Amino acid sequence: SLNAVVAQRLCRKICSDCKVEVTVNPQTLVDLQMSPAQIEGAKIQRGEGCHTCSETGYKGRVAVYEVMTMHDELKEMLLNGASTAELKSEAVRMGMRTLRQSAVRKMLEGMTTADEVARVSAAD
Repeated sequence: SLNAVVAQRLCRKICSDCKVEVTVNPQTLVDLQMSPAQIEGAKIQRGEGCHTCSETGYKGRVAVYEVMTMHDELKEMLLNGASTAELKSEAVRMGMRTLRQSAVRKMLEGMTTADEVARVSAAD
């Protein structure tokens, strides 16, 4: 029996010793599928590069997840031969956070960069 499906990616984490706030082109944020409300209040950061991070701006990794819990509706759809796109759409409607949404959340929390979000997650 299938109870859940999990997808995971690792993002590079911004170095805490050289983290700075940066201005990002609003179109970049739109391309990351951020809502207008998220874009308006966004404080995007990146690492400048320092001795701690070997001038990369990154130190460590942070995981982003997509967890699809198999509710009765999804089980029924699966048994009836629904496509993966239909299953994902229904799961999102039921509250699932996609990999992209999870990565954007980590970016807004100052853990990773817009470049990393684009690198590790596909558009929904």
